[in-house]
Amino acid sequence: MSERDILQSQKNGEAKRERMTADRRQAAILDASERLLMTQGWEHVTINDILAAAGISRGGFYHHFNSKDDILATLVLRFADASTAWATTSTKTAGGDILTRLSAFLSGALNWEIDHAEEVMSIVRLARRSGNTLLFLELGEETARRTRPALIELLTEGVESGTFVLADIDLTADLFLRIARTRWLDAISAQDVARSGAVTEAKGRLRTRIKAEQQSFERLLGISEGRLTYPPEDSFDHVLL
Repeated sequence: MSERDILQSQKNGEAKRERMTADRRQAAILDASERLLMTQGWEHVTINDILAAAGISRGGFYHHFNSKDDILATLVLRFADASTAWATTSTKTAGGDILTRLSAFLSGALNWEIDHAEEVMSIVRLARRSGNTLLFLELGEETARRTRPALIELLTEGVESGTFVLADIDLTADLFLRIARTRWLDAISAQDVARSGAVTEAKGRLRTRIKAEQQSFERLLGISEGRLTYPPEDSFDHVLL
C-alpha cells in the first residue's frame, strides 16, 4: 500500500469516527468495556485497551466518561436497567392475576441475571474487593431506586386486591430488593466451593438458597408456600462451572 493510500485510509477512518453519534459512541465504549471485563478482568483493563476495542479517540472517550470507575458504574446501572426492563416485559406478557404477574416479574429479573451470570458475578467480585465498598453501596442504592417503582406498583395492586397482606409496602419492596441483591454473594461462594472440587456440595448450597429466597418472598407477602412461581432450583447450576 502506498503512502497516499495509507493517508487516505486514515482519513476515511477518522471520517467514520467523526460520523459516529454521541449515543453510538457511548454504546461502543460500554460494549467494549463489557467485553474486556469478561476477557481480561477489570483490574487489568486500561483506558487505552478500551479506546482500541471501541475504535474511538481519547477525546471521544472523555466526552462521556472521566475514568474507569465511571464506566464501571454505568455498566452496573446498564445491567440493572436491562434486568428491570426484561422483568417488566415478562410481567406484561404473562398477564393474569397479580400473583401470576408478580411471579413473572421476579422470575424475569432472575432469569435475565442467570443468562448474564458471568457478567454479574464479575461485577460482584469487584465489589467485594477492598476500596470498592462505597462505590458499590451507592450503585446498589441506585439500582434499587430504578427497580423499586415497578415492584411497588405490583405490591400495591396485590394489597388492594386482598391477595397480599403487608404491614408496609415500601418496606416490603426494600426487603425484596435486599434479598435479591445478596443472592449473588451466595452464588460466588458456591462457585468457589465448586471450583475447589466439591461440585455436588456447591449445587446443594445454591439450590437451598434459591428455595429459601422463594419462601422468604412468600412469607413477606403473607401467602402460602408454593404460590409464587419461581425458576427451578437447579437454574443456577451452570454458573458454578
